Amino acid sequence: MSTAELKLDLISQIAGLTDKVKLRELMELLKFQTEESLYITSKEEKSLIAEARQEVAEGKVFTNEEVQKEIKEWLQQ
Repeated sequence: MSTAELKLDLISQIAGLTDKVKLRELMELLKFQTEESLYITSKEEKSLIAEARQEVAEGKVFTNEEVQKEIKEWLQQ
């Protein structure tokens, strides 16, 4: 599907929406995508990032293979 076709499909779907909440959510998503402002990281986010970096430095990480295996096990339960 070309970009033009995607745009037309999107316009058609939006035109058919009557739910104000969904329309507002779409508007917020579009605003977020077009904003060029810098994201400001909160103190909590900075703390969590520092914690994650420390865990990586200590080798407390999982390989992709380990994660995939664990997901498969969860799904089989």
